Amino acid sequence: MYHDSGDVEALRRLSCVYLGADVYEILEMRMHRKTPIFKLKGVEDRDAAEGLVGAEVFVELEEARPKEEGAWLASELVGLEVRLDSGGTPRAESPTNIGKIKGIIDNPAHDIFEIETEQGVRLLPFVDVFVSEVNTEGGFITVTPPEGWLF
Repeated sequence: MYHDSGDVEALRRLSCVYLGADVYEILEMRMHRKTPIFKLKGVEDRDAAEGLVGAEVFVELEEARPKEEGAWLASELVGLEVRLDSGGTPRAESPTNIGKIKGIIDNPAHDIFEIETEQGVRLLPFVDVFVSEVNTEGGFITVTPPEGWLF
């Protein structure tokens, strides 16, 4: 399993992993470069471990969710509506929907939103100057893209 989110602490918080249809308690975890190595309860030897190669890996969402304020999992953002910032007007009164988040590109400096618009897919850096609000409960983000971004 390769882990490239940069949040090794999220891995350390995990108590178990689901491999295929089976659940395994994590006894310990260490990193080898970017690869987490888990010691799992019930997997006692190399043959047992090799039998798990290629299994789909799942974790409990609550354990994987970032703990710090202003951090989200990509799965929480993909599909959100993208609204233009109304310049102080309450968003519920005059939302201007311009599309949906189609995907997120992991970039060393900052993540980049792939936004599906009527004009096609547009890229927008996920930085405060362009993204003024993330409201996962309301199902939207509010953005102020650079001039000419939509056209």
